[in-house]
Amino acid sequence: MDFLLVFVFASLGGAALVAFVIVRSTDRAAHKAITSYFKASEFILEHHRPPPEWIMTTPGGWLRARSIRPVNKPDVMARLDDLIDFFENCNFFEDEFAREQLLLQLRAEREDWGSKLQI
Repeated sequence: MDFLLVFVFASLGGAALVAFVIVRSTDRAAHKAITSYFKASEFILEHHRPPPEWIMTTPGGWLRARSIRPVNKPDVMARLDDLIDFFENCNFFEDEFAREQLLLQLRAEREDWGSKLQI
């Protein structure tokens, strides 16, 4: 009977630990993704060009240290469209006016980039 009780408590402790790790890692990933969207929008509105991480990407794996390949214009425009879509549905704004102002500025940048973006 004592072994059964120890097994039950060990199983509950293990399940709680796994749940904690899953929740914590999901929270960190979401925070990182949301922060990257806001940083990208700040960079775009301040410098009127794509962020450096949008221009140059590294392939995954062991090739990362060896080569860097440029991204073409349609990829950058698609990333800007994704950024605009994110902010259209984002709940992290103080009020609707702030969201509309940011979207207005990002859409104006998209129109400018459509004609003169050089990568």
